[in-house]
Amino acid sequence: MENPFAETRRPPRPDFRLSYLYIVASHPKGRTTKKNKGSDTLRKTYFTLSRALAFFLITSVLFACRSYVPTERVTYSPPPPLKQELPSSPAVPTEAAPAEDIPPLEPRKPAAIRKPSLLPPPPITLSEEWLIVVKKGKRKLHLYRDCRLVKTFPIDLGENPKGPKLYQGDMRTPEGLYRVIEKKDRGQTKYYLALLLDYPNDQDRTRHELAVRKGKIPFEAGIGGLIEIHGEGRGEDWTQGCVALYNQHMTELFNNIPPGTPVWIDP
Repeated sequence: MENPFAETRRPPRPDFRLSYLYIVASHPKGRTTKKNKGSDTLRKTYFTLSRALAFFLITSVLFACRSYVPTERVTYSPPPPLKQELPSSPAVPTEAAPAEDIPPLEPRKPAAIRKPSLLPPPPITLSEEWLIVVKKGKRKLHLYRDCRLVKTFPIDLGENPKGPKLYQGDMRTPEGLYRVIEKKDRGQTKYYLALLLDYPNDQDRTRHELAVRKGKIPFEAGIGGLIEIHGEGRGEDWTQGCVALYNQHMTELFNNIPPGTPVWIDP
């Protein structure tokens, strides 16, 4: 039988050479040494400083949030679209009116005929059904019917197109008012189809005589003739004074123009 008053053996002391965490976990109330006293003091100091630092940071953040005034952010917004006020439509009746109450439709009146800007001055009247206007500077032939522009064709002129025709061989296209006196079909002209003009007229003869008197042209130079609007156009000035069109354009012009049609050749 064991003696209860016998001296009990104390357990071996822990090895203080282990880490501080192991000592605290195994013996939270163990024997305190000088080394442990220094570690506890340092740990309490670090804990106090960390609490003070955390308190200072939290206080600073709260103060900064309280004193922060948000600035107004300027953003671009497109202007609102303009609202177009549409005219209010008349109310649609729910029931159709009887046929006898609906007034008959009035016939639409034709628009007033305006004088085109390319029409030549008198003696051409607006009563002419067909009219040919040649613009030498633009190399265009305008076809009118009842004072309305119908077609526009490109043209070729004489090799020296500037100015009115003065004599035979000057390679100029005449200027002024003329008329179609003859239509030449295939076989009657070497230029596909042709409309012969009444050149020279009285104004051309007067101009020719005045140029001879002033010595601008030789005395023996004739006034010339056989001026036509014909086919075989090339896209360049090559004739001896005639007006040339492409064959397909000349066909359309030839089929519409009757003899006696006025032709105004403008500079």
